[in-house]
Amino acid sequence: MDESHNDIPDVKPEPAEVTAEDTAEAPAEAVPLKGVEPIVEAASAGEIPSASTLTGEKAAPAKRSWIYRFFNFLLGADSRLGRVMRTILRWTAAVVGLFALGLLAGYLLLYQPAQNGLDSSNQQIGQANDEISQLQGQVTGLQNTLATANKAVQTAQDELKKAQARSNLLVVIYDIANARTYLAQKDGAKLINTLDKTSTDLDAVQPYLLTVQKSLGDELKSRLETVRSVVIRDAQLAQSDLDNLYSALLAANDLIFGSNP
Repeated sequence: MDESHNDIPDVKPEPAEVTAEDTAEAPAEAVPLKGVEPIVEAASAGEIPSASTLTGEKAAPAKRSWIYRFFNFLLGADSRLGRVMRTILRWTAAVVGLFALGLLAGYLLLYQPAQNGLDSSNQQIGQANDEISQLQGQVTGLQNTLATANKAVQTAQDELKKAQARSNLLVVIYDIANARTYLAQKDGAKLINTLDKTSTDLDAVQPYLLTVQKSLGDELKSRLETVRSVVIRDAQLAQSDLDNLYSALLAANDLIFGSNP
């Protein structure tokens, strides 16, 4: 059984003939093209493929400006200097930030309260200055009032002195009038007493006369002494001197006080 089977020669099937109709009916298999996959992927991502992509060539990197290259060299992460500079900048930013926070804290905790205190002090000083100005105005008003009062008092004192001087002078005139009467009556005792009293009364008015007219006070005093010296020796001469003294006293009263007694 086995041997008969081994003796059968292998028969290869002959290929079937392919007609034109079969060729037309069979679909053609898609042949992949080189360089198409990147275009399809770019199109699916919504990007417009460049001419270099379409041709399959690598695009040359865009040329950067010298400023970009300088800062990239100075601060870029791909250079040793850039990494060092980045570390330095980080620490610098941290230090500057801490310094700014310190300034802010100093402003809020130290400067602003001190400034508020200074403003309050300036306000109080301004109020105190206003009060001082008001008080100074009141003091000035009081000083003016006091000066006016002092002037009025001084005027009153001057008027009082003048009135006293006039009263004393009228007493002297009255004494001389009595002395003339006693001389006419030949009453020597009363005459001498009256002349002594006249000398005392004239001494009372003498200071005021000296302030007004010094020569007038000296003249009246001299005339009275002359009368006292001659009244005992020569009654007629004493009468003439008394008349002259009386006229001089009336003239002095009229000159100083402006009216006759």
